[in-house]
Amino acid sequence: VRCRKWKVFKSENNAMLKDLIKSLAWLVVLLCSGGVVAAPVEIVRAEFGIFDVSNPRETLFEPTRIIPHRVGVRYGWIIEVRGGRRSLSVREEYLLPSTASTVPTKEGAIVIPFERRSQVSQRQLVPQEGRIFGEWEIGPGEPPGRRHLQVVIEGEVAASFEYDVRALK
Repeated sequence: VRCRKWKVFKSENNAMLKDLIKSLAWLVVLLCSGGVVAAPVEIVRAEFGIFDVSNPRETLFEPTRIIPHRVGVRYGWIIEVRGGRRSLSVREEYLLPSTASTVPTKEGAIVIPFERRSQVSQRQLVPQEGRIFGEWEIGPGEPPGRRHLQVVIEGEVAASFEYDVRALK
């Protein structure tokens, strides 16, 4: 077997070949970072409410901004999306209600509210039939009050919800 050496780099083609290699390198970087193949996400509709799981065969969703303050009540959001992505980066920014401390004084009791607290969750969600879901459950000791939730999808604010968790008669 005889090997033949190929002369690939001719002096007049060096500049053109270097430009081609640079262009290919940038293309690889963009493809690996998702910059070229990422499809835009369109928010079609966003709803907030209660998930009814009383029937084990189906979960019903009832849009509302008032959540009953009962342990076990499931609530959250449904967002309908359009776009070609298999999964979406979703961040929920949740502002918790302030709690208060009662301090006795000679004149009676005064209420000292604590500063409002926030909680952030980050996850990847896979759209199912064009929808993504965020769900929580009222836990023991969870205070009632007004809350604010902001849902950020792929770095853009997709929905903002104001709602109340309150005792219902």
